[in-house]
Parts: sequence; C-alpha cells; structure tokens
Amino acid sequence: MRVVIVGAGEVGYNIAEQLILEKKDVILVEKDSERAKKTANHLDCLVLTGEGTNIDTLKKAGIEGADIFISVTNSDEINMISCFIVANEFNVPVKLARVRNLEYEKTRMFSKAKIGIDYAVNPELEAAKSIVKTVEHGATTDVFSFEDMDVQFRDVFVDEECDLEGKSIKDIRKTVSGDFLVAGILRDDEIIIPDGNTEVKNGDHLFTVGTKKAIYQFLQKSGIRTKRIKNILIVGGGNIGSKVANSLTLRGRSVTVVDNNYDVCKDLAEKYPEITVLHGDISDDSIFEDEGLDEHDLIITTTDNEELNILTAVYAKTLGVKRAIALVNKSNYLKVSRNLGIDATISPKISSASAVLRFIRRGNIKAVHTIFDGRAEAIEFKVSSDSSIANKAVKDLNLPEKCLIVAVNRNYEDFIPDGNFEIKSGDNVIIFAKKESIEKLEESVIV
Repeated sequence: MRVVIVGAGEVGYNIAEQLILEKKDVILVEKDSERAKKTANHLDCLVLTGEGTNIDTLKKAGIEGADIFISVTNSDEINMISCFIVANEFNVPVKLARVRNLEYEKTRMFSKAKIGIDYAVNPELEAAKSIVKTVEHGATTDVFSFEDMDVQFRDVFVDEECDLEGKSIKDIRKTVSGDFLVAGILRDDEIIIPDGNTEVKNGDHLFTVGTKKAIYQFLQKSGIRTKRIKNILIVGGGNIGSKVANSLTLRGRSVTVVDNNYDVCKDLAEKYPEITVLHGDISDDSIFEDEGLDEHDLIITTTDNEELNILTAVYAKTLGVKRAIALVNKSNYLKVSRNLGIDATISPKISSASAVLRFIRRGNIKAVHTIFDGRAEAIEFKVSSDSSIANKAVKDLNLPEKCLIVAVNRNYEDFIPDGNFEIKSGDNVIIFAKKESIEKLEESVIV
C-alpha cells in the first residue's frame, strides 16, 4: 500500500511513523526544507521538499500509484485544495484532510462531490473527545473504550505510590474478582506480553482489561483511588479547552477556565455563560490562592505550551488538586509527564493518528486505539466466516508474535477469554498487538 502524506509536522510525522512500522510505502511532502531534512533523518521513507498543491511535486511523490492521500499541514485551506487537486487530477481511492475549522463542515462545499475529501480529521476535536472520556472514567489513568463493549481498557503507570511493584501478575489477579487481564507491559521501551509469573516493576506501564467492577477493584487494590469529579479547572481557552469545557458543562460538571488572553476570555464568557471564565496568568502562583483554584477536583491543562501544561499540572497537584490531565504532544514528554505524577496525558497527534488509522482500516476493522505512545495498538474487528481464527480455541490460534486476544463481544455479551474460549464467526474481537506485528495480523487474521 502506498500512502502520500503532505505535511511533516507533529500529526503528519506521527501518522507516517505508524504506517512505516506497518511496512506501508510512505512518501512525505514538506515545504519547509529544514523540517523535511530532519524528518528524512528520522523516518525510513522518501521525503520530498515541496508544496502539496503542486502537481509536479505530487507526481514526484508517486501520487499516480497511491492508494491513500493524506494532507495534514497547519493550513485547512491547503489541505482542502490538495485533496481537490488529487481528486480531480489523479485516481487515488482515499483522500483524507486535516481540517481544524469546524465552520467549513457547515458549508455545501465541504462534501466529497465538491472538494474530494473522503474523511476530515480534526486533531483538536479528537483530543477533546479523549479528555472528556478520561474525565468520565475518573481521570485516574489513560482510558480506551470501544463502542460495542462495556469492558474497560486502562493504561496504568506504576510508581512509588502504586502498590504493585514486586507483585506477580497471578498475585494481582487473585485480588480481583471478575474478568481481568494485564494484556501488556511497557518496560524500558520494550513491550512484554506477561504470563502469571511476570513481576511488575517500578516505572512499568500496564495495559489492563476488565469489566468495570474488576477494573475498579484493581485500581483500589493498587492504591489508585477513584474520586467523583465535580469541580474542574481548565487552563487554556483555545479550541481544545473550550470544547472540553462545553462538553463537561453539558454533563453537569462545574467548570472554570483560565486564560491570559482577554479576547479569548471575553468570547468564552459570551458563548458559554454557564462557565466561569477568569482572565489571568496561570504561571503567577498567586492566582491559585487568590481565586481558590486549588480547591478543584481536577485540573486540565490545554495551552499551546507543552512545558507550561506539564508544570502547571504538577504544581496544581502539590497544592492539593486531586487529579491532573495534561495536553502533551512530544513523545518524550509523555513519559516524563507520567513520571511526574500527572494522572493522564492526551496527545492530539496520537488521537488524530488513531482516527486516521480507524478510517484507513475499514472493512472488518471497527476501531483502533494507539497505546504505549504509539508502540502498540488495540484493534477491534469482526470475525468473518473465512477468518483463520474462526471456530478455534484461543490456545490453538497461531497469532503473530506479541499479539493477544483480550476481549470478545458475542450477542451483546462481553468476555475476557481464557485459553479454552472458542472464537466464533460474527464475534467482535479486540486484539492487543505490538506495532511491528500488525501487518502480519491484518494478512492472517483480520480478513
């Protein structure tokens, strides 16, 4: 499969990185020569310097033989025009664009027939959805969900305050009644599929799966306390912050937004009168005391400054705020944030990449979640009658290395399967898979 991507920024880079790991033929087009050079030094793909709206550049990128075209520059207009050109000049089956301004979707021009976009992804909207979902689950850990299942999926970070270090998986399992599974462990950049004797170490990330009751028990036994979140402080009133504030307010939460831009505050206050809006500089520590901000149950930092998001979230927790969610894009910052005690991190680029992958892998695939900072995925798919896993017990499946079936939905009933569980045609199955194994998984299992 050949994929041409225009834009080597955070979103484009991440999507390219994911697809390269899956052995896809990726060509990147980037107009900034320095960024193009840097990208070429880090990614194993062809990187061209040029404009995505230039037909000659697109031809050099091999657009005439491409299966998918993705335009994710910082300009909505360039992304839409690029798709329009590709739709009218070349025969590319699938065209995706990054479109941040939702107002475009309200116009008649924004349709496949008019502008040639098969799917529009909005990084800010995807990130906002992820934040709201995390809040709804208590903001104790990163949360992944699938529409057809009530089973919960959590990324749990093991630190000094977490009572898991030194315990084996089988010992942890004994403390939880109901269906529960530790599907994978990220340890020192290595993904481990654990068995019962695997011991948990400080600094591990555990990808856990279970019923709501089992996950709640696990969190309690692990020393991760859940708390009803009522009062929420959001730092940053931009696209993401405003979307999150509005969504949480509609869900009955009390929301306060702080921003240092007066015009942003004025616009928010007029648009959402039910939200408390404060004009101030969050880096001024006196604002917490003066405005009583430390009395909130949760802080969500959504500014454009990742360092400020991390520092503000950490500082708020030292003042007594129980939970913290930070908007972070850089991969190295994601790990640092968790090590500093931030309860959940949301990355617009990872949320966007997941949305793009969900669209690309249509057919039997119903949903995709990128986890462990892009090193693995949780994939939901429907088992076809001619699938290699249909009518076989889990223990007899010849799955690619470091792949594990973690949940099954059959006739609206959820299962955490053991080795004797038999997969049937029509089942909705979720597989945890290391990134390098996905191509083989798609070829041999997901058909």
